[in-house]
Amino acid sequence: MNTDHNSGELKLELITKGVRLDRSALSSKEIVRALDIANQVHNPLELDLILPGKVLVNIAIQECLDKETNYRLIKEAEDFFVVNKDLKVKVYLEPPPKFYDQLTTSGKIMAKVGRKYGDYLLVTPTGACEFLSGDMACKYCDVDAKNTDDKSVQDVLETIEAASAEGAAEFVCINVGYISSDDGGISMVLPFVKEIKKNFDVLICVQAQPPKTDEWIDLTYASGIDSLAYNLEVYDEEIFNKIAPGKMSLVGRDRYFQALARAAKVFPSGAIVSNLIVGLEPVESTFKGIDILTAMGVVPTLPIFRPVPGSDLESHIDLTPESLSPIYVHLQNALKRNRLSSSWISHFNVVVNAIDAHYFGGEAPVKRQWPTVLKSKKRSKLALNLRRRLRVRTAEDNESTGL
Repeated sequence: MNTDHNSGELKLELITKGVRLDRSALSSKEIVRALDIANQVHNPLELDLILPGKVLVNIAIQECLDKETNYRLIKEAEDFFVVNKDLKVKVYLEPPPKFYDQLTTSGKIMAKVGRKYGDYLLVTPTGACEFLSGDMACKYCDVDAKNTDDKSVQDVLETIEAASAEGAAEFVCINVGYISSDDGGISMVLPFVKEIKKNFDVLICVQAQPPKTDEWIDLTYASGIDSLAYNLEVYDEEIFNKIAPGKMSLVGRDRYFQALARAAKVFPSGAIVSNLIVGLEPVESTFKGIDILTAMGVVPTLPIFRPVPGSDLESHIDLTPESLSPIYVHLQNALKRNRLSSSWISHFNVVVNAIDAHYFGGEAPVKRQWPTVLKSKKRSKLALNLRRRLRVRTAEDNESTGL
């Protein structure tokens, strides 16, 4: 069996097709625990694998993916391997974090409060998203997974504390759905941000919908949020209107571009990001989206389309390494041309980013250890705080900076 492989191409294959669990893997303590947690939180099983070259990948286990996938995860002695009929690659399986099945004081299982993705702890304080009602839900969204209980500030703080104790929360990413208010939901996030900043030495990212006016973007930065995402999802206007009816009707595609441009001027370079889901539109359209966003100072994140069960969406491209690889080289070139760094999202394990482009013919990344990058960001907090004071007026008066 061949052991030669390209880790970047294998990552793409595993993201798009998933793997089957061999009996040998199913009986392992790591998988048994992962399955138990997935059942407790009523979510499909996901696993984190580290491929050769320290390539991190989050994979779904057959749920909602290619039912005919030839990839299997097996265990021999103490080692895990990804295999198919032609390939056998030794991988490291990251066990579910220890905090996942701990309970908060209020009795919530912590895996439902925060989920680890690479170096990120993703927290969704409320399941409320007004797009989910009526015919407004985004077509790519797993609506059932979004119907979750609200979490208190204390639930979130206890989960971050438990995650931090085992080194599983270098970044905290707060996700908030659409709320019909002028601020786009930021006011709901601010109490969480305040307490997290007070209690933990972490960097905070927020995913939200664009507010109605730019003053709220200034306030978002002034509040201490380090990175911000307004996720466009697709660049093509016709496809955007079709798959994101709530975003189209209640926010508007133009407002996403306006808000992203404003945020890129207020936040530090590289700290504003926006999803372009690879596969939901033709490759040429994704290229255009990458070019437009990077020229604005926005870093595109490129998750690969993974169908939601029951969804009628289909991919607009063949999701193979051969068809996907040019997209990541194009992203790397666009970031370089616009002098943007993707370090904020390079180790977010559900996407392929410019850091992986060298596997597809792009340039090799600068050899900087991720802990060094992280420490550098944390050391610059004093400078960041000064920058906030210089570039954004006090949050209390909620006035525009006039930049």
